[in-house]
Amino acid sequence: MAQYRAGAIGRTGRGNWGHGLDVAFVGVPGVEFVAVADDDADGLRDAGERTGAGSLYADYREMLERERLDFVAVCPRWVGARTEMVIAAAEAGVRGIFCEKPFAATLAEADAMLEACERSGTQVAVAHRRANPYEQQAKAMVEEGAIGELQSLRAMGKCDHRSGAEDLMVLGTHMMDSMRYVAGSDVVWASGRVTQDGRDVTVDDVREGPEEIGLIAGNGVHATYAFENGVTATFESQPVEMPPGGSSSLFGFHAYGSEGILSVRNSPSGNMFVYPHSRWIPGSEDEWRPVVIEEWEREQRERGVSSTALSNKIIVRELIQAVEEDRDVVLSSSGKDGWAALEMIMAVHESHRLGERVYFPLENRENPYEVWRAG
Repeated sequence: MAQYRAGAIGRTGRGNWGHGLDVAFVGVPGVEFVAVADDDADGLRDAGERTGAGSLYADYREMLERERLDFVAVCPRWVGARTEMVIAAAEAGVRGIFCEKPFAATLAEADAMLEACERSGTQVAVAHRRANPYEQQAKAMVEEGAIGELQSLRAMGKCDHRSGAEDLMVLGTHMMDSMRYVAGSDVVWASGRVTQDGRDVTVDDVREGPEEIGLIAGNGVHATYAFENGVTATFESQPVEMPPGGSSSLFGFHAYGSEGILSVRNSPSGNMFVYPHSRWIPGSEDEWRPVVIEEWEREQRERGVSSTALSNKIIVRELIQAVEEDRDVVLSSSGKDGWAALEMIMAVHESHRLGERVYFPLENRENPYEVWRAG
């Protein structure tokens, strides 16, 4: 007999059902997936067929009120309604929420979401990449000293047609979470530069971003972060001419240690490498050594499922365990981690707006460009 009841919320045409979050709880032992909600009739019908849910709702609030769910997946990629969805789920007594990334559009919204979940005792997991075995392996190798003492981290976005501010928000959230996870520390301060075609952006460059992410500016960003433990990190996204599909090879991070370099690319799909020296020198006879997790690769082949789908299952299983043990998720990214990643993103724009280093926690909890325009 199923121990828990689960459902999912989507917005077809406005973020849809995210990266497979709607089916994340389907088939998980001890969970009965009972309901989906979508205000688009066609999308709702398709979601019902895809998940096997017996109850379909046009209004997610009605679903939360009637179904008495233990777990809910808040699926839409677009962030416009995410805050109200998460808060409504928490207030309905949901015990665990699996939330698409980025966590929110502003820090004020993220603050409100966490406060609501803390009041209700609701645990939150965010669909970041750290739960997959390659990033778990990277974390373990750094802690075990495989590259010596960790000194710095360097991350890049996909640098495709979304380069700059959009890349930072939509995909950079993964890198912020991964760098915090691997560094094992929180950020003290950040410094950011935002550019448009190589020049510093001004308030005249501010525009409405896609996917309801709010006001943004610039097709290039460069950020520096100082962690409490002395590690320094950077993130960069610039427009780059790439062959079709080539942008994924840029997306990832390097961890530089005193005795080696660890590279994790295109997570959660793999592409992990180790270099035996602290700096790569062109022409060196030493080569990058691939790290392959055979069991993970074999499971994808044999089951015919994507790495993202498998990562989602890892996340929801840990979320269930966290609820049972009354704790935050650890291997996965928690709501607090999603909040912290968003603060790292907003710090880039806030630093550029102010023209100076910014310290954490940020005083400005609103969109920096909203403040810039108003000022």
